[in-house]
This record gives sequence, C-alpha cells and structure tokens, in this order.
Amino acid sequence: MSTTLHAALLRAEAQRLWREPRLRWVAMLAPLLLLTVFFASMNSAARMADERTRFAASERARWVAQGQKDPHSAAHFGVWAVKPSSPLQVLAPGIEPFVGLSVWLEAHKRNEMIFRPNQDADPIMRSAASVAQVLEILGPMFAILLGFAGFAQDRQRGTLRMAFGNGATPGRLLLSRFAVMVGLLVCMALAPVVAMGSYALQVLPDAGWGGAGRLALWSLLNFLYLLVFLLIALAVSLKAPSARAALTIMLVLWLVLCVVLPRAAGNAAQVLAPVPSYQELRSHLETESPAYEGADKWEARRQALIKAGATNVRAAQLDQSERESHAVFDRVLGRFYDSVEQQDRTFGWLGAFTPTVALQASGAAVAGTDFYQHRHFIEAAESYRRAMVNRLNGDLMGHTEHEDASKSTGKQFWESVPAFAYQAPPLGSVLANAAAPLLLLSGWCFVAGLAAWRAAKGVQP
Repeated sequence: MSTTLHAALLRAEAQRLWREPRLRWVAMLAPLLLLTVFFASMNSAARMADERTRFAASERARWVAQGQKDPHSAAHFGVWAVKPSSPLQVLAPGIEPFVGLSVWLEAHKRNEMIFRPNQDADPIMRSAASVAQVLEILGPMFAILLGFAGFAQDRQRGTLRMAFGNGATPGRLLLSRFAVMVGLLVCMALAPVVAMGSYALQVLPDAGWGGAGRLALWSLLNFLYLLVFLLIALAVSLKAPSARAALTIMLVLWLVLCVVLPRAAGNAAQVLAPVPSYQELRSHLETESPAYEGADKWEARRQALIKAGATNVRAAQLDQSERESHAVFDRVLGRFYDSVEQQDRTFGWLGAFTPTVALQASGAAVAGTDFYQHRHFIEAAESYRRAMVNRLNGDLMGHTEHEDASKSTGKQFWESVPAFAYQAPPLGSVLANAAAPLLLLSGWCFVAGLAAWRAAKGVQP
C-alpha cells in the first residue's frame, strides 16, 4: 500500500508539473540558453588552446636554434612560459579572462603575465555571460518556478486537504514532490551542464588538470546550489497563504541572495582584506631590485669578489646579483600575493550570508580558475626561470674570465636546458584551500532541507 501510494504521488506530481505552461517553457529554454552560452565560449577556448600548443612548440624551436652565444646572453634571450588553462574554464572562467596567459622569463627580472583574453575579445565576448553565471543567477529562478506553487496553490484549491484525507502524510507528500522536481531540475540544468563539460574535456587538452574529476565535483556543487533554492521555495510554499505570496517572497529572496548580497560581499572583502596598489608594488620592486645595478654597487661587488678569489668575476657578479633578487621578489611579491589570497578567503567566508558567494568561491576553485591556482602557475614559472638562469650562469662561471664561453654552446647545449612543463596543483590541496565555501554551501543545503522538513511537519491544509 505504501509503495502504491508513493508511486501514485510521484505520478500525480509529474502530471501537475507538466500541465504548467511556464514549466514547459522553462524546460525547453533553460537547456537552450546554457548551450548557447557554452558554444559561444567553446569556440574561443578551442582556438586559444590550439594557439597555445603551436606557440609552445615554436618557442622551444626558437630556443634550441639560437646558435652559439654567451650563456648569460641566452638568459636575456629568454623564453616564454605559456599557462595551460583548465578545460573547465569554458564553463567557469573565473579570473582567467582578466589575467595573462603567458610570461616572459629572463635574467634579473620577474615580469608580469600578459596576453589577457579580454584584450583580444570582441565587444560581445567581453560582455558575454558564462555557463557558471547563468547557473548562479538564473538557475535559482528555475528552481523557484518549480517549487513556489508546490503546496500554496494546492492549499488555495483545496486539493491539499484532499491529499491528506486520502492517506498522504505531509512528509511523504514533500518527499514525492521534491523527488519529481529534482528530476526535472536535473534534466533542465544539470544534465546539459554535464554533457557540455564532457564535450569540453574531449575537445580541449586536459594538460594534467584532472578534468573528469573536477567536472563531477563542479556539477555536484551546482546541483547542491540549485537544491538550496528548491528547498527554500518548498518551505515558503508550505507556509505561504497563496501561490502569489510564495512567488513574491521567493523573488525578493532571489534578488537579495543572488544579486544584492554577492555584490555587497565583494565590496566587503575589499574593505576587510585590502590589497595594496600594484603600481606601488612594481615601483617598490624596481627600487629594491633594479634590473641593472648602479655603477657604484656593481664595482663594490666586483672588488669583493676579486678579494674572495673568484676565477670569473663577471660571471660571479651576475650570479650573485641574480640570487639576491630572489629574496626581494619573494618578500615583496609574496606579500602582495598573500594579500590577494586573503581577500579571496574573506570573500569565501562571506558565503555564510548567501549561497551564491559560496558557489562562486568554491566553483572557481574546483574549475581551476581561482587566484590560488593562478599563483601556483606564477610560482612554477618563476622556479623554472631561476633554475634556467642559475644553470646558464653556472656554465659561465665554469669558464675563466677571458675565455669565450659561447664556444661551448650550441644546439646540444640548449637542448640540455629542459623545456618549461607545468603541472597543475593536486585537487586535494585546492579543496583544502577552498574548504570554507565548500562547507558553507553544504551547510546552506542542510539548513534549507531542514527548513522544508520542519515546514512540512507543521503544514496546515
């Protein structure tokens, strides 16, 4: 009897939802909107991935073919390090459009990353939405349209009293309607997203990001996010005197939680965890560690190395100057990057006030498009730069002061310098860094579920 009643409730709820014209339109338009946004981003991502691959190959060929050259001159000849983007950036671009894709690695300098995607984008693409933004802003609206009339409308029509009279308990009725709505929500939003993400993984290079696992987790986070609003809508519907009242309440909540509070959270994070001016930072770097030392300092260093008995004073000067700059870069830039990460962590904690912020922070982390992982690339490129320059300076110091060091170089020597190869951070460290917004989003889902269950227990027909 229990199984039969449960099946009947599921069937009745599915029929009720299908009779709603607004839901049929949403069920058709939601996947279409997501697909339109996705393929607009996908074309650009595929083109840029191909350009990265070809540029990295040509850059290696340029380095190997530079001919005989003084090793330190080769350090200034330099190389480009190209960042391999996560394939999920086509779904959740995060900070990717606003930060550089490559950095020039050379002696004495720690250059900025350049070639920002938004610089080359046309006006339409610069203002285009992403799949993640559609889910963050319009996804809750889909859930609200599913759930706001679930009980309030039946209460108005008197059918809720009839359902209770036929043996349906409030809890069972809630679970049945919730199950059908979740199924429809999955078909409207989650299934298209998984399909689009899977397609992106097939077309775009994974580059060591572990795209399949990240896609599964990113889809789960968005599913939990939509559940929050579906459960809230059901809880409001259980208590509201009418469907119109339930819809009004949910629209106000949507406006506050999805539009107003996320913007306020961004402003609050800037106040609570300010980031110093980047222009002042670069000026500070130039003052503490200029690319070329003044004549007095250079001569003082030379005399000290002569007294120390260096066999190749010029090479030792270059090597010592290079290594001293590392401490300056680590201190000044490290402090700046720490402040940016602290601001991001502060923003993540503000997810306690709205699930949208919790999803934005955790979703970008899982997709590989947050600052924490961007910094990981910056540090990896800098480590490679230091190893490359130290290797070349070391070779130069192996020759005497007046010996022509370029004669020992050539194609074989340049090939012995390994190409830059980036390995993305493990997902475990990423999740640990984003633990706060992940837990907060889970907490929002738990609280919303508890609110719906308690509302069902006290429902009045």
